Amino acid sequence: MDALSLIPAQELSLAQLAAVVTRAYADYYYHVAVTGAQLAQICFEQDVDLSQSVVALHAGEPVGAALLSRRETRGWISAVGVLPGLRRKGIARAMLRYLQQRVRELGLRSATLEVLAENRPGLALYAGLGFRRRRELAILILEPQTFVLDPLIPPRAAPASPALLLAHFGAWHAVPPSWQREQATLRHRLPYLSGLGYWENDLLLGYVLFQSQSSYQLIHDLAVASEAARPLEIAGELLRAVHEQHPADGGYVINAVMTDPLLPAYLALHYRLIQRQYELIWELDAGG
Repeated sequence: MDALSLIPAQELSLAQLAAVVTRAYADYYYHVAVTGAQLAQICFEQDVDLSQSVVALHAGEPVGAALLSRRETRGWISAVGVLPGLRRKGIARAMLRYLQQRVRELGLRSATLEVLAENRPGLALYAGLGFRRRRELAILILEPQTFVLDPLIPPRAAPASPALLLAHFGAWHAVPPSWQREQATLRHRLPYLSGLGYWENDLLLGYVLFQSQSSYQLIHDLAVASEAARPLEIAGELLRAVHEQHPADGGYVINAVMTDPLLPAYLALHYRLIQRQYELIWELDAGG
């Protein structure tokens, strides 16, 4: 595309970059809008490196962006978007190739990203750049005013320090979570999280980390000890305890792995699947 140039995202202010992302996602499958302050928090929580991320300029004006996060030898690409009037002109492909080169130069071994299952143009674009499907992720919702509070069932979970609970993260996740739900992300979010633990005979067997957002409880992590005899029952008790604290609120889960053995606990509480995403991976040792 004539008059197209690519620059590091850090050359824009956070407010300018947030405006590009918001405009690029104006007609997306669901509403996306961020302020500069919100984008700063996202970058902090998800380890986005703006010096390695990219903004596309057309005739000197920002028309697209894509962010690159880094953790050890892994990269994660997010917020890939181009302004609606300039799509199908190779801008997204150029930005992704730019990020793939950054991944190579940084010595990373892989880069992952997520794409909605119904986004066929996106899937075709990523496949053409060497990304392959790794696994399926779920976005779940419990509508507000849906939870039924049963006063006859005594609470079996109690408030606990999120930092204390998070210390069990590594041992209690048989299925590695998606980037937004990894331990590193949750550590960055600790000031905003609430936690509940499930104990039997003074032994902690499970926990849930969540955050109040408007009329929803955002469930960031749900974990049960590998030695627990009744993992789904414990997971259900923890979720129920969250909603017992906020019975009128709904619940929201972003990018839970579909093969997570605790996923049925959400469904048993009447959470429903509203969107599926594919986690794609590009590996350098696979010819990238």
